[in-house]
Formats: sequence, structure tokens, C-alpha cells
Amino acid sequence: MKTFVKNGQVWTENAFREADLLIAEGRIAAIQNPCTVPQGFEGEIIDADGLLVLPGAIDIHAHIQDGAETFYQGSCSAAKGGVTTVVDMPPFSTVIDQKSWQARKDLGERECVTDFGLTGGIVTKMSDLDHLDELAAAGVAQFKLFMLMKPPTELVWAAVQKAAQTGLRLTVHMEEPVCLGEVDWDDPMGFVKANPPAAENVAAAQVLEMARAAGAPVHVCHVSSGRTVELIQMHKAWGTDVTAETAPQYLLLNEEDYLEQGDRVIATPVLRKPEDSEMLWRGLQAGIIDCMITDHFLGALPDPGKPRPALKDAEPGIASLEVFYPLMLNAVLDAERLSMDRLVEVMSSRPAALMGIDDRKGRIAVGMDADLVFFDINSSWKIADLGGNSRISTLPYEGWRVNAFNRRTMVRGQTVWDGEKVLNQKGYGKYCGSQ
Repeated sequence: MKTFVKNGQVWTENAFREADLLIAEGRIAAIQNPCTVPQGFEGEIIDADGLLVLPGAIDIHAHIQDGAETFYQGSCSAAKGGVTTVVDMPPFSTVIDQKSWQARKDLGERECVTDFGLTGGIVTKMSDLDHLDELAAAGVAQFKLFMLMKPPTELVWAAVQKAAQTGLRLTVHMEEPVCLGEVDWDDPMGFVKANPPAAENVAAAQVLEMARAAGAPVHVCHVSSGRTVELIQMHKAWGTDVTAETAPQYLLLNEEDYLEQGDRVIATPVLRKPEDSEMLWRGLQAGIIDCMITDHFLGALPDPGKPRPALKDAEPGIASLEVFYPLMLNAVLDAERLSMDRLVEVMSSRPAALMGIDDRKGRIAVGMDADLVFFDINSSWKIADLGGNSRISTLPYEGWRVNAFNRRTMVRGQTVWDGEKVLNQKGYGKYCGSQ
């Protein structure tokens, strides 16, 4: 199969350029301007006139086979949202050795429509650390520790040391349980008050100091607090091998949204103050925060016609994969919160590097996988149900007006989302491990 993409504004070599793309065997074979369709060309011709052609997003933290979500439905949502590779964050003690990794990989390759990766863990006990070398050999780049499970200090330290020994990056949900309070569910802000930023700050300080002492690579999950940004910046300056991520909800929403959105914004960590969001934007632009993720999680879908659940009954998690790249691109174009080159870096090239797949993904260049997303920034649209498997009815962004519409998502040269529907069948997606 060959495909010719013409007339697009293509993001390559850190700028938009008028260029045409020749795609062969799932990879970019040529980037030219002017470029003419080869004589006798037999294949698909895509006219990208008026569209921005960007490398597909790589989401390294999404729960796509967990809760009410599945590999198939989650990867469909990813395709709609401009995500061409999504890294699954498994439930507790799910991917802990070669056998459990193989079972989850096989399931993903039966179900996914986009490419996918796997995270090791989630570690809950010492024995979960015993076979991490097998995961490293299988192309897994990271494993997870969840501080809200109250892991003993011995387990945290052992996980840090294991990261140093194996080279796998330890990704940590940073919240210290002793800093959390009881929620007063009669207070609309009770959830926020019971989950102060100190919980994230204290956990981050502890793990970063351990990582510095052990020489271990660590990753701070879904940064929500401005103070955590300062801690990461300080440790990067000291030479600690620390990377970090944040998610759209911590940039685009704040704690005041609990008053109107209620169950739709229940997440851990909680939404913070506007000044925290400002610190996150600055941290992204400065390179303190390395990448954007969704932390996509889908609890039980609401029954049509029934009231939304009470705040205390809501399952924490925001299922934002299907609007991920449009939301972020719109925020950059509308408010210029990030430079365009930095947006592409945090959405594509940097996460590809962290996962060890930047030899084939994360950039538009000759020889790279043709993982592309085609944006129409002249089409204002209201966030609403995008068809089958939509999670819009659970999202705080429903009804928002966005000036970036995803007209097409391509994975390895094949169109998986055409702006209206998911085209590919289950099983097109392939496991993508580090080399």
C-alpha cells in the first residue's frame, strides 16, 4: 500500500512547511515540496489542503483496559483524539513478569486499532519487583508505584533501587496518604479540602530524594501542584534523573469547577488553584514538565435518563482520550500558552523518547512510521458525542467550543479515524516496545 498526502502544512524539522508526503509500507518514504504524484502511482491520494499535518500524539499514561474501559473502545477514543500510540497503565500487579506481559500484549493486539505499549506493575508488594528484568527485555520502559495504596517505605526504596538496577523508569503516583483528610461530602469543596497539595509535595520530595541517592530514573505522574514543579526543577538542576507529566484537567480546569461540574471532575490528584495551573503551563514551556498525558480512566458509564451520581459515589477518573489533542492544540492556538514546537515535543517526540520508540515514532521524517493527525483549525466545533464508544457524557469539556478539529488520524500509513468514524477493525494496532 502506498499513500500520497498533498497540499498540507506539515510539521517537520520544527516548523510547518508546505510539503507533500509519500508513504510506503507504513512509513514516510519522501517529504518534498513541490512534489508531484509519481507517474503511474497506484494508491490512495489524500488532499490535505488547509490542514495542519502533525505527528500523532503518544500518551504514555492511560488506563485503557481497566474499569469500564477496554483496549478496543479505549484505542478508538485515542484515534479520535489524535493519539496514535497509547501506553496502557494496568491495574495492580497485572504486568509483573514475562507471562503476565505476554497475556496483556496478546489481548491488546487482538483488540486495539492504534498502536500501544505497556507499563509494568502496578507494584503493591515486594514480589512484584522480582521479574522486572523480564519486562525490560520485553520492551517495557516503565513500571508504576501507587503511593495512595500506602506502600511501606521499604517497598518504595526497593522499587527505586530496582529502577536503578534495571534502567526501567519508576513512574509514581505521588500522594502521601498521611497528608489526606476525611471528605465532608456535604461541602461542595470537601473533596478538595481533604486532598491538599501537601500530599503530592511530600511524596514527590521523598521519592526524588531516594532517586537522587540511588541514581534511579523516576517519573512524576500527573503533576497538579505548582510546588511540585519547583521540586522537579530543583532536582533536575541537581542532576537527578527525573521526568514528569501533567494532564489537560490540571491546565484547563481548577478547583472552582467542582462547584458546577461535581462528579465529572473527581480525580486524584484533585484540581488545584488557578495559580497552580499557571505554574504547570510555565513548567511545560520551560522543559521542567516533559510530556502531556491523559490519565484516561472510565468508571461505570451513566445509565441514559438517570441522574448523574452524587459526588461521593463518583469513581475518580476523567476519560479524555477522545478530545486530547484537539483540547491542547486549541489551548495553544487560542491563548498561546506554549510555543508550537514545544507542544509537538510534549505531545509526541518527548514521550516517544521516554518509551524508547523514538527510532520510529514521534516525528515526521523519512523512515519514521506514518503516524499522522490532520487538523482543521478553521473549523470551530462544539465538543459533543463523536459517535460509537464516545465518553463525552462523562467529561467536564462537554459543550466547550474548540477551534481544532481532527479530520484524520493515520497509524502506520492507514487511516483509522476519518473525522466521522473509526475505520479499522480490532487487531490493527501493534505492540510498540523500546529497542
